[in-house]
Amino acid sequence: MRLKNFMINNAIIAVIVGILLIIIPSTIVRFFGMTPDQGMDLDGQLYGSELILMGLVAWFARDITELKYQRRIFSAFTIANLISLIISVIGVTTRTFDSIGWIAVAAYLILTAVYGAGWLSQPREMVQQQQTHQPS
Repeated sequence: MRLKNFMINNAIIAVIVGILLIIIPSTIVRFFGMTPDQGMDLDGQLYGSELILMGLVAWFARDITELKYQRRIFSAFTIANLISLIISVIGVTTRTFDSIGWIAVAAYLILTAVYGAGWLSQPREMVQQQQTHQPS
């Protein structure tokens, strides 16, 4: 999958989950096996707004072709998703999440791996685009 398509998919999923967390935080929290309370609803809604932010950044950054800027975006996504991966693993291993929490672990693992690979390498498609845009 091209990085642009990955970013589009990430954007769509993040915004949808973010909206769901804002609208029905208790339902989402129960899905992961936790007992919702008033504070957790607010936390879920705040997390939903952050997911919408990340989704919008991914959406608006999907067409960036300059490697310097693309790497900065990938580094931010890699770091944020790595932190979320660690927190999700802690949540599953301490049984804060039930077994459904492994979905979050898998999602953050994939996001960390793909954005990390983009951060550490020069994506071929971006190098090719830069070469075609450079003046002769």
